[in-house]
Amino acid sequence: MVSKLLTKSKLLSAIVLLGSACSLSAGPIFSCSDVPASGCNGNLYAIWVVSQTATTYDLEVDIQVTNSYTGSITDSINGLAIIPDNSGSFTAFSLLSHPSGTWAVQGGGLNDSGCDGSGSGFICAKATGNGAPLFSGSNPLLLSWEFLITGTPPLSGDTTHLKYHYVNTDGEKVGDLGSFDVGIQCIGGSCEGGGGGGLGVPEPVSFLLAGSGLIGMYFIRRRRSRSR
Repeated sequence: MVSKLLTKSKLLSAIVLLGSACSLSAGPIFSCSDVPASGCNGNLYAIWVVSQTATTYDLEVDIQVTNSYTGSITDSINGLAIIPDNSGSFTAFSLLSHPSGTWAVQGGGLNDSGCDGSGSGFICAKATGNGAPLFSGSNPLLLSWEFLITGTPPLSGDTTHLKYHYVNTDGEKVGDLGSFDVGIQCIGGSCEGGGGGGLGVPEPVSFLLAGSGLIGMYFIRRRRSRSR
């Protein structure tokens, strides 16, 4: 009987630890905010603050390619432009990380030919050649760009205007030229210290694991009180 109680206690302790650890690691929420949804070309998007100070912030732009992508699995992306906040009040920017290929960053937006340098308030990441593939074989990829931006950090409710340019193997535009607003998310307190509000919503699995952790703690305490 004692050994059974110890086994159950260890199991419940593992549930507590798993629930506590995983409940803190919710990632960004991917969505397609365009209307009609065909403008998203079947993919999902998320923009979130990695970290920030009072005058700078790291903004990550993620594209989750899906099997619902409306083009070909041999397509790629060679241009991605953002207006990083509602006011476009940045004073400097750089590209910290990007998908495969050679990328540079410049001011201005993009058109049907890619980054074109026109349009105030835009930052555009431009690839050499066809840029980053959307698929590895037949497997859809997660593509990420991280920008370091000098300017007023985002506030709760801010959005980023996102534009992207998909091309085929000949470098010709395919699908719609993406152009829509995406809400900025703050994950795990990443907007604290610069005036931004927390926008991130934990994934459902996080709530489930957190709940399992609380239940585990309850039963462990109950077993210990009975053993006394």
